[in-house]
Amino acid sequence: MEKVMQRISLLLIILFIFYGCAGTINTVKSSEQNTKNYKKAYIISTDNSQYIQFKFGIITPFAYIIPSDDPSVKHDVIGTTAEVIKKELEKNGIIAEIGKNEDTPEGFDLIVQYYDTWRWDFKKILDKLEIVFITPEGNKVIAKSTYNIYKNKELHNFPTPEKEVPQMIKELLSK
Repeated sequence: MEKVMQRISLLLIILFIFYGCAGTINTVKSSEQNTKNYKKAYIISTDNSQYIQFKFGIITPFAYIIPSDDPSVKHDVIGTTAEVIKKELEKNGIIAEIGKNEDTPEGFDLIVQYYDTWRWDFKKILDKLEIVFITPEGNKVIAKSTYNIYKNKELHNFPTPEKEVPQMIKELLSK
């Protein structure tokens, strides 16, 4: 009986850890979105990523005290977020091109902007990613999906764009 209880306890601990490891994705779409019309997208690549500097917590005899984050700062581009978005859009039948904000895109059905924030935890990990679908004229947000690790920042699955973007694009393109 004791072995059974130990196995159940271990299983519950593992489930708790993996349940708490995922960040959250929140997607909001306008009611008039028709994803079937998207054939060609222009991805505006970011000039800078945001980065949250690592801070050590305080270890006491009773607990580990997690420090509050300093504001994020501009950093060189981290990761391959634009390329991952392009790959996912193309998997869904949308031709995609990566460009810069100052370029004037023409002949596109959709403009895609993204904003990424990273932090360090043994390596750079994705802290927050926002992907925004905008009308070709650039004057109206069609849909927005936000990935956020914040509530689970100390217990996570080392998120990257390769892990999070596919689900975000799937939600943005769903009806």
